[in-house]
Amino acid sequence: MSSILQSLRDLAASIVGLFASVLQTVVGIFTSLVRAFVSGVEAVFGLFGTLGKDAFDLVSGLVGFLLGNIVIIGVLVAAFVGYTMYQQRQGKSVTGKKTA
Repeated sequence: MSSILQSLRDLAASIVGLFASVLQTVVGIFTSLVRAFVSGVEAVFGLFGTLGKDAFDLVSGLVGFLLGNIVIIGVLVAAFVGYTMYQQRQGKSVTGKKTA
């Protein structure tokens, strides 16, 4: 009779162990999904942070380039304006179209 009771206890222990394992698996899956979601959100925030930093670096580089070459850019603009005014005073079209 004791072997039957021991067998029933082992069966009950196995069933409890099975449910514990299933519950542990469900909790593990849920934890993994939450970690993946949090990791994705962190990646998005990191992307926007990097994008903002890179945009700032781009603008600062462009401003630095323009300030570093302001004399050359000014000379080119002055030459273009002077050439345009010269062409207009000569009666020639600035756009390159033939006039009748």
